[in-house]
Amino acid sequence: MVDGTKNASINQIKILRTQARAAGNPVLRDGTFDFLVSLAEKKRPRKILEVGVNVGLTGAALLLVCPDSALTGIEISESLSAAAKENYKRFGVDSRAKIFTGDASAIIPVLTGKYDLIFLDGPKGHYYEYLPYLKDALNVGGVLFADDVAFHGYIKGDAPRKHSTIKRSIENYLSAVTRDKDFLTRVYDTEDGFCVSEKLDGSNRGNT
Repeated sequence: MVDGTKNASINQIKILRTQARAAGNPVLRDGTFDFLVSLAEKKRPRKILEVGVNVGLTGAALLLVCPDSALTGIEISESLSAAAKENYKRFGVDSRAKIFTGDASAIIPVLTGKYDLIFLDGPKGHYYEYLPYLKDALNVGGVLFADDVAFHGYIKGDAPRKHSTIKRSIENYLSAVTRDKDFLTRVYDTEDGFCVSEKLDGSNRGNT
């Protein structure tokens, strides 16, 4: 795909993202979206896993900037999964994308593929539960990108009791991934907060 066509498609995705947000859909925040897409364009992952596909606009953008990539998505909502498939078709990336529709807690433990980029934006109360499976599914040199790790600011402050389980899961996730010597991790306070963890090999673990 020539750059002009790619850029036009990304701009169209941004318009659709704005419309989705106006309709009450919790799409990825703009700065976080731009960071993730730029990271993918730089890293050029061959295999991408997206946990929490939503309407597929982020996945479509990742495939547009990585023309040799294939994406596997997990989405619990049948209606969102259907919308994502339509968006993949709209942007001509449907042949490189597949979606498992169902509960990520049941799907992630039985995944058999290996991935170069994992975008984690599913249910926040399960981040810590998913971590060992996602680590195993990530290739050395690959990146695990977790969104919404600030959880509306509750991680650095008090959370309502109804959100205490989610807060604890994210806290445990951040503690585990930042202490894990197999990862080089940076946590960003931008927007809803996101965490970028690169999986290391044995030769560069000592540089963390």
